[in-house]
Amino acid sequence: MRVLDLSKGRAGAYCTRLLAAVGAQIVVGEPRGGSALRKEGRVGDTEVSVVWEYLQAFKDGTELDPGDSIVDLAGGYEVVVLDVEGDAGSVTSLIDELKAVYPALVVVVISPYGLLGPKADRMAGPLEDWALGGLMTLNGERDREPLPGGGAWATHLVGATAAIGAQAAMVNVRATGSGDLVDVTAEQALINCHQWTFTILSHNGIVKQRSGNRHGEQHHPLSIHPCSDGWVCLAAVSRHQWEGLCIAMDQVELLADETLYVPAVRFDRADELDVVINGWTQTRTVEDVVRILQEHQTPVGPVASLFDTLAEAQLEVRNYWAAADHLGPSVKMPGLPFVIPGAAPEFRPAPSLTKSSVSATASSAIRRKEKSLGSSLPLSGVRVIEFSIAWAGPLVCRFLGDLGADVIKIEHPTARGLSMPDPALIESEAGDWEWGQLPGPLSRNGVFMNNKAGPDWFNRLGHWNKMNRSKRSLCFDVKGAGGQEVLEALVTSADLVVNNYSPRGVRSLGIGHESLRAIKPDLVTADLSGYGATGPEAHRISWGPVLDAASGLASSTGYSDSGPYKQGLALPDAIGGIHGTVAVLGALWQRWLTGEAVHVDMSQLETAVAVGGDQLLEVSLTGRQPPRRGARSADHAPAGVYRAAGDDDWLVLSVHTEAAWSGLVSVIGSDLDRDEWKSRDGRMEHHDQIDAVIEGWTTGRSKHDAVSELQQVGVRSAAVMTSRDLYEDPQLVEQGFFVDLDLSGEEEQIFPGFPIEFENTPVHLRRAPRLGEHNEEVLLDLGFTIDQISTLEAAGVLADEPPG
Repeated sequence: MRVLDLSKGRAGAYCTRLLAAVGAQIVVGEPRGGSALRKEGRVGDTEVSVVWEYLQAFKDGTELDPGDSIVDLAGGYEVVVLDVEGDAGSVTSLIDELKAVYPALVVVVISPYGLLGPKADRMAGPLEDWALGGLMTLNGERDREPLPGGGAWATHLVGATAAIGAQAAMVNVRATGSGDLVDVTAEQALINCHQWTFTILSHNGIVKQRSGNRHGEQHHPLSIHPCSDGWVCLAAVSRHQWEGLCIAMDQVELLADETLYVPAVRFDRADELDVVINGWTQTRTVEDVVRILQEHQTPVGPVASLFDTLAEAQLEVRNYWAAADHLGPSVKMPGLPFVIPGAAPEFRPAPSLTKSSVSATASSAIRRKEKSLGSSLPLSGVRVIEFSIAWAGPLVCRFLGDLGADVIKIEHPTARGLSMPDPALIESEAGDWEWGQLPGPLSRNGVFMNNKAGPDWFNRLGHWNKMNRSKRSLCFDVKGAGGQEVLEALVTSADLVVNNYSPRGVRSLGIGHESLRAIKPDLVTADLSGYGATGPEAHRISWGPVLDAASGLASSTGYSDSGPYKQGLALPDAIGGIHGTVAVLGALWQRWLTGEAVHVDMSQLETAVAVGGDQLLEVSLTGRQPPRRGARSADHAPAGVYRAAGDDDWLVLSVHTEAAWSGLVSVIGSDLDRDEWKSRDGRMEHHDQIDAVIEGWTTGRSKHDAVSELQQVGVRSAAVMTSRDLYEDPQLVEQGFFVDLDLSGEEEQIFPGFPIEFENTPVHLRRAPRLGEHNEEVLLDLGFTIDQISTLEAAGVLADEPPG
């Protein structure tokens, strides 16, 4: 697959970096004089840009002449990647012409809000991406301004989502011969990165808020704690992990309080518990806390600096780093976030600014008939067996199911609601609940519609139903009598087996790729564990916030006067799920090309490191860890988050050009029009004074009105959107993004939809399955008889409700 990347920003560059990782040949077309990305992230007074070097590695490039015809250049390419900011209509005629000349071409367009709708012409950069998709409102302290993440990670996730769109459209091209327009918006892509934010709004009427370094509403401790020489992130979510933590701290008396076995009760009592936890961690080093808690099987890890991440033994042993020798003999750059055997490219530096031919004949490999899918949905005919829990693995398989794959989710009879108390207690607690009121701690983790658990509470888990739509449920005990026969029949029928268990869990179930390949030699398998299937830390159990800390992301996030901050949601789970989707689609493509088995061993830690790759490269080059800056930029000023009229209402803006500064002065007035502020350096020096003037203006306006005024004069800006803001956003309403996926015969249940708009490639979203809903259907299809199925049911191997 040959891809012409004509995008100007980070999202397009990250998109094509991932497409290079799955084997595509990428050519970057730059305007005369070079891409604007070459000017971002420059090291000192040099011309070296860590942004350019990182995002454009593994690619070829060429300098374009002003008179070059994009339509002519696109000849010989299967995919063209564009982006647009501030004038969506500017690419419309180009798209129409490309589609007319090349009917099988896939055109990917990345924008803040989409090509149509009331916000189509708005501008946004990396800071605004954090705000417009609802991520930023969850970060930081409740009594301070919200925080963006410490890098352009949200923008990179938009690019990763665009890579999925390009892959899905290309699969559709192979089936139908028809090209596509793939419209990827930052707003939709980043809403897709939320955990239960929108579920507690649509099911309980709750607007999720930021909780500092705690994991809001549902779990504690899943949080950052101080040690004598740094910080750790620990996760005591399950009953077993809570017990391990209490025993490790020699606080066994806490175990006598049965209510503390409920994770949300611990969150409600977090102030009390943190006195105990912090009292223990603060008297010990990071190394001691990690060692002791690991011995007690409680997930924990250091809050790593970027230096620590560069020295991480797990990454070294797994050969994760690319040796960027052209930048220095010891410089490290994050390599590929996953490796597809047979498709992974050799490292080569980002292209220099040269004039070369970018038009070429399509490769012969792409013209081969790899696989006839023969149906309207791109992945119809592909069977996926899913062994996964939590978030990252289910997100991968949800993407595949929405695209038409037959995803069979394997569930153990006890898998749903392991931390849920007795349903009778839940019902009694919910008696005086009112819409918009945070449910009590017994029912809160279930996120039940209207806070009603009901006798089949295990089918009404809102967070589970959000993550597991478009799948079938087969509930059976792999280790039970007859379970292996079921497993072998499933694997024999499958194209792909996905798991996100720890390597120990994989071995315990007998679903390692070698075992599965013995059953079906040409199978595609994907392990999506926290640390990878190999290396000294492969055995570690991970949770998203622990990986947030281990990757260096948390150490980069925070106020200028604070310590590190985790993200307000388990962002590494979303990172792992989106990258995992790119990886498994690439692995399927490779299998269709070669007919041979493909195995992907993906580390969620490595994908988290990948989204911050330019920052790690900067530290490796300079030997300096950048300071935490809050919402400020190292490259331009002003950039920040500002209070607006209303309770906890905020907006962000960033001035990245002199024209934008003139626009800001014109809308705010003469208080900003000072000679010493007319240069970038002057604005950087006087940032505090400028911020005070800006906030004097914003506090008298609603965040939406202020942003509208700023956009009209060419200033990148965005309201810090809450879940309710997004649910009511006219742009998303016009796009029909939120969808009703109710359980049969029940009230509507609104969830975010598919985060990519296709012109031709169809998707189909179906409600999540009830536990074991498809047991008989799946087993009959596999050749089992009714009598055999009845025997499995009688033995307790098959189930459609939890035991007891």
